[in-house]
Amino acid sequence: MKKIFLIIIVSITCLSYSFSQELQNGEKRWSAEKKLTSNDFKIKTSDNNNQNIYSQFVISYSAKGFDFLKKNLNKNVENLFSGNASWIDTSRVKSIDQQIKFQQTQFDLAEIHARKFRQQLFLKKWKITKGFDILKKISNEIMAEFSEARMNLIKETESGLNQEKLMIWKEKISNELKGLYEFRFENKKKIKRKK
Repeated sequence: MKKIFLIIIVSITCLSYSFSQELQNGEKRWSAEKKLTSNDFKIKTSDNNNQNIYSQFVISYSAKGFDFLKKNLNKNVENLFSGNASWIDTSRVKSIDQQIKFQQTQFDLAEIHARKFRQQLFLKKWKITKGFDILKKISNEIMAEFSEARMNLIKETESGLNQEKLMIWKEKISNELKGLYEFRFENKKKIKRKK
């Protein structure tokens, strides 16, 4: 009884990292149905000093003191495309559709890591009662892992130009997304712990 009371007190006194579920202007939440389009890239440029096309992805999280009581924490982690921080140079990109599809592949890769974040948060949700440092630790690890995977994707596929390697990556990404299906943002059902 004392332990439960202590958990409740700690939970109430903990600070809350809370971000709005409302999308900001230019943001797009990852969706299996709604893919990126050229209109999502809000910065149009013709600057030779930059890449022809660049996408900014944000994996954000939120937490409140009693989140450890929820049946799943999928809504606490979002995978967003930030159109206001992404650009496209339509004068220099030869195949705009192909390059946007490659950016979508990177967005899909970010979704894998958002789902891994949700999974880790679910598995370690009782640690939230001790403070929100666990969220920051998971976030740092996930973002480092995503950055490395994104770099490897770009390098191995030659920025999406090597179609053979790109197909291998797409299949790998698709399989990983399926494997983490219960940790998609839209899932509101209770997630059972695997023994």
